[in-house]
Amino acid sequence: MQITRIPYSEIERTRLRGVARLAGEIIANYWPMRNFVHHNPLHGLEHLPFEKAVRQGEQILGAKGYLSGDLYREYLRSGRILPEQIDAALRPLACDKYVRVGEEQVTRLAVLRACLLAGFHGAVVPDETVVQAEIDAAPDRTFLEALAGHLGPALKPLDLREQMRAEAEEARAALVRRVTPSAWCDHVLGTHITEQINGEMIKWCGAFLDEGQAPWPMPGREKGFYLAWKSLAALELSPCGIPLSQRKIAALPEEPEAALFESLTTLGIPHDTWQEYLSLHLAALPGWTGFIKWRSDQTEYDWQQAYPADLIQYLAVRIWYVRELVEKACQEHLG
Repeated sequence: MQITRIPYSEIERTRLRGVARLAGEIIANYWPMRNFVHHNPLHGLEHLPFEKAVRQGEQILGAKGYLSGDLYREYLRSGRILPEQIDAALRPLACDKYVRVGEEQVTRLAVLRACLLAGFHGAVVPDETVVQAEIDAAPDRTFLEALAGHLGPALKPLDLREQMRAEAEEARAALVRRVTPSAWCDHVLGTHITEQINGEMIKWCGAFLDEGQAPWPMPGREKGFYLAWKSLAALELSPCGIPLSQRKIAALPEEPEAALFESLTTLGIPHDTWQEYLSLHLAALPGWTGFIKWRSDQTEYDWQQAYPADLIQYLAVRIWYVRELVEKACQEHLG
């Protein structure tokens, strides 16, 4: 196997460091922990409006900002949420427009309330014969037929092929910005790449970031996190089953920026998605990356001066594992 070097410029190096810095804004500063009580996991997003911060938190941190609709509806049934509170929340979204169905006048507020309370999400229309049977058996058939006349143009018949195409397009757009290639492999191919990568990063971070507790310190830490990893990982025999790992690691560039650039380019990650993609990886182990982020900002901190670490070095190591394990999984499962 021939290992080729991808061209890389000083401009790209500077740009990549800037992208990594922006990607790290999602990571909250948990350190120092001398008086630790609690911490807001969205601390790095406090400059955003609440709704947008919650959406980004869901996307990058994998958390849920809101309860499920079913649980909210259960709260309504139990009286924990009151009907007048529902109307008060929906009223700003409603307007004075209404539709007349037979003798009934249906307001926009009533439609919004019905959708919310019934849990309608982008209606999927059942088979026509099922609908017709329901209408024929209904006592208010005339009303239902009139309502169908108004709603019909807004609803599309069920088309599985079209639905599958739409979902495929959505998945493709979400890939990289919301789902890493390693997570995609885990979901589609049944691999455990993310777990393997996290295990490797925890192992190396724990050894490198030790501050005097370990009886046998990691050698070579004065070179920095990336080069210390590079010198020692090249001695391991096929970590995570990566073929030719010793040769591949030894051939990596000496600069972490160049190594990260190579991995991103090899993976085919579009340049305009680098920030979101790297944020996903930093958020995978927020405790370790939060500590590294804090240490890199403490230029006078003795341990940082002695054994430098920063997010770009962390990412150079992590994305190399991604690059190799994703390639390995695709070759084994997809040919």
